[in-house]
Amino acid sequence: MREELSQIIQTYLAKIKQAKTQNELGEIYLELFGKNGEITKIPKQFPQLSIEEKKIIAPLFTRTKLELEKAVEESKEKILEEGYKKLNLEKLDPKGQIKKRQGHLHPSTQFKKEIVDLFQKLGFQEIFAPHVEWDKYNFEDLNIPKDHPSRDMWDTLYVDTSRLEIDPGSMLLRTHTSNFWPRLMSKGKTPICAMSFDRCFRYEAVDARHAHTFNQFEIAIVGEKGKFISMANLKYLSDYLLKGILGKEAKSRFRPKYYPFVEPGVGIDCLCVFCHGKGCKICSGIGWFEIAGAGLIHPNVLSATGIDPKEHNGLAWGFGPDRMLMLKHSIEDIRYFLEGDLKFLQSY
Repeated sequence: MREELSQIIQTYLAKIKQAKTQNELGEIYLELFGKNGEITKIPKQFPQLSIEEKKIIAPLFTRTKLELEKAVEESKEKILEEGYKKLNLEKLDPKGQIKKRQGHLHPSTQFKKEIVDLFQKLGFQEIFAPHVEWDKYNFEDLNIPKDHPSRDMWDTLYVDTSRLEIDPGSMLLRTHTSNFWPRLMSKGKTPICAMSFDRCFRYEAVDARHAHTFNQFEIAIVGEKGKFISMANLKYLSDYLLKGILGKEAKSRFRPKYYPFVEPGVGIDCLCVFCHGKGCKICSGIGWFEIAGAGLIHPNVLSATGIDPKEHNGLAWGFGPDRMLMLKHSIEDIRYFLEGDLKFLQSY
């Protein structure tokens, strides 16, 4: 064993001396002191030695171990010093070595601008409503009763008001941008031609298609007294948006669908822009995919905000821009919009 220790120290002192980088030195260290290293294995042989042999080998082993550790540490310091010297000799050429990177708007912000510009051409005014909202504006005034499923805690994020002397369940994070309707309509001024593109919040299990924080775009129109709005107006606006975003070939179709704040309500499908109605993976072989919900504003909503439904009516139209943007750019995961991944953001 004495010869073995002598061979180890002779071999590895030479290797340590020849090491030029921290990586090389790290590999040598593992060869010596790793789980199966040369030094690590030595004490495992001690039980085979006699007491007299242990008195000789143990001190020799300790000296060898300390000497190798010292040699590694000194070599490490030497390599670092040489690295610092090279850095001092380097000259920085700002023009040649620094890559210029120019910032740009987030893809969701770009899409928002595109949609808002489209509807501003038609005279729509952009409206902002609170993210932290009262139950009255998020639910009650929109004809959503207390026992409606969307009131359930699994869909809505409620604010803890126990220290504010406010009734539990009366304050929440808005679940849709529709809260701007009653706030605007309760002012009693018609006609109304408004839109909102903003964030909403729901208690969702986050995956590639669902997020707890997401964007929503809505329009709301209330006509002048005696001038009634029809589903034909809704069809025109649907095709106007789709053609403006997806191209002239885009078409829409209506399907009956229930929403508590509109009557009649429709689900709006878009002709698949990838297969043009023939059926593909994107549209699940149907040729169409659902993109929005809409309808004529329910008379109860008009009454709740002080507008006489016998003299006025209106329409509402809303969709999720994030999913539309995913379709437009073949983005696979909705979470990319909130993660701040530079690789993703620089692609748009």
